[in-house]
Amino acid sequence: MPRTVALIVATDPGVGFTGSKYLELFHGVPMLEQVVAEAGEWPVDEVVVVLGPDADEIIEGADFGEATIVIDPEWKEGISASMRVGIDLLSRGPVTDRIVVALGDQPGVDAGTVDAMLDKKSAAVVPKYRYRRGWPVVLSSELWDLLLGLEGPADLHDVLESHAGGVEELWLEGLGPPRMLDPSDFPPR
Repeated sequence: MPRTVALIVATDPGVGFTGSKYLELFHGVPMLEQVVAEAGEWPVDEVVVVLGPDADEIIEGADFGEATIVIDPEWKEGISASMRVGIDLLSRGPVTDRIVVALGDQPGVDAGTVDAMLDKKSAAVVPKYRYRRGWPVVLSSELWDLLLGLEGPADLHDVLESHAGGVEELWLEGLGPPRMLDPSDFPPR
């Protein structure tokens, strides 16, 4: 039976936060806890969270439920390092066919969107919100070698553009859920 894992990347430290941005309250709970809870509602078999800076503080301050936590010691390199850490972990466990790469600073991704993306059978599927590609991104295991070879601050969307198999887009109405990049992005308390 095909196995799918949500890989939540929470390694961007953000700007202007007094503590970890992932512990900033979003509707009364730490933002990363909200993202992990939402991922638990997606049609996936497991949730893996990749942490970078402030990992100890984040682990103490958020409830990850049954999610697996892995720490990326090279998080300063960007998402390519975090992808390597997550994919390396998954390649050592039960056979996983696809991963749903989500961002730990983007709450609000609903299960229906992920389900529609997983219905596609391409090597890579990205949502397209009003003419703009967004997150999460679904990747099949056939792309893992390419992603394990990434170095430096590679943008995943740009890497996928160069993939010979192409990228399938799932067009969605409206704007995608916003990323919480600085304190002003959060709803008022």
